[in-house]
Amino acid sequence: MTMNSHVKMVLPPAPWSKALEDGSVKVPGLSWEAMTDIAGAPERFVATHVKNVDVGENGLRRYIIDFLKGAPRLAIPAFFGREHMQRNLLVREDSSVTHPRDLVGKKIGSRLSVSSGTGAAVLMMLEQAYNLSLGDLIFCMGDPDKFHNNRMGLQVKHGPASDDEGFELLKKGELDALMLTSGPRYFSMFGHDRLDEAVAARPGVRVLINDPSMIAETYRRSGLYPISDLVVLGEKAVAADPELPAKVLAVLSEANRRSSNYRDEAEEKLAQDEIALLGTDPHQYELGPEQRKNIAAYTDFFYRMGAIERYVEPEELFI
Repeated sequence: MTMNSHVKMVLPPAPWSKALEDGSVKVPGLSWEAMTDIAGAPERFVATHVKNVDVGENGLRRYIIDFLKGAPRLAIPAFFGREHMQRNLLVREDSSVTHPRDLVGKKIGSRLSVSSGTGAAVLMMLEQAYNLSLGDLIFCMGDPDKFHNNRMGLQVKHGPASDDEGFELLKKGELDALMLTSGPRYFSMFGHDRLDEAVAARPGVRVLINDPSMIAETYRRSGLYPISDLVVLGEKAVAADPELPAKVLAVLSEANRRSSNYRDEAEEKLAQDEIALLGTDPHQYELGPEQRKNIAAYTDFFYRMGAIERYVEPEELFI
């Protein structure tokens, strides 16, 4: 007999979760309250810890740290907002930097830390997708004092306290590139996101990697499309209903399949164009070979840089 469970879900206000908001998706034995008013990290990523929330997200590094301290496995293979982590670097329009290889010896700044979800993923792409030796770059980024176990020997210095300060340092030439967060999924390939808004508001700055075909070629060559965040469940909710992980994965997957119903024509074109360029739809909720490769690569990178204590196989992380 199927147990009936009611859960609170913290969800991104995105097409891939809209069907959960309007109730058009149903799974036997599960009802829910969809909460979309918690905008982003870190608030949304700690909701299952500090709020009465049963379904939320956690950053991969933070989740692994908790897991290595003895926390139970509470993740399911659903990934709301993967980002290509290639468009995240900005340079001045008059800069001689036209390709990531030109960053050798240059200063990259950000309010983000090198071990943050975006920060580490951008570094990983520079190393593994563009074959840069990270020791040849200078990272002026947030919280360098907290980055104690620097196994890679990265050159990490204090960076700007805010994006605005970062833009000022870039404009003055004190930074050669600035790292910002981008939009999720196809927005991180084509733009039309907060990164473009920031550039539009500050003339004289351009996105370094801004060719979707180049981003797609990098994916086809390397297989890398970072998974930096995992969907996680509340421990009490899982204890009360052992079938909850399967139910939640089923309902999230069905909502994801209905994404096209909630996009306007322009956004749907971006979604379909991404699939066409990549040659596959990378936004499936499963631990298949593609997802496993990305989680393994990112986890290994976190370990090698000193952000986690040991490498963890992807299969160890999920219920």
